[in-house]
Amino acid sequence: MNSRWARARRDDGFSAVELVLLTPLLMIVAFLAVQAALYMHARHVVLASAQQGARLARAESTSDADAVASARNATYSYLRQLGTNIVSDPTVTVTRTGGQATVRVTAHAVSILPFLTLRVVETSTGPVEQFRPR
Repeated sequence: MNSRWARARRDDGFSAVELVLLTPLLMIVAFLAVQAALYMHARHVVLASAQQGARLARAESTSDADAVASARNATYSYLRQLGTNIVSDPTVTVTRTGGQATVRVTAHAVSILPFLTLRVVETSTGPVEQFRPR
């Protein structure tokens, strides 16, 4: 009976030590899961903005310069509507050459971890609409 008490006394406080050692690890895993979700959401926001800009850049217009400027402004506007707090420092590049319109949006995803900077780049390309009489 005495040895049973001695064994039980040696394990006193061991659960508290395990908890103290594992809690930071569990918190890091939880923060990484939230960060991954925020990154995926930022990717969707940036992709939707690139696709919206490409739809406008593909539309028939009087000149390529007008289409590019209009698509760039609309992409920035759409990005502000969707993800002001999700992405920062957006850069929109619109090109319209060779019958193709391409919109490339680059931004930084919001980060809850201080040592992590996540860059998001999405591109959308499509043919420029043209009227061709029969």
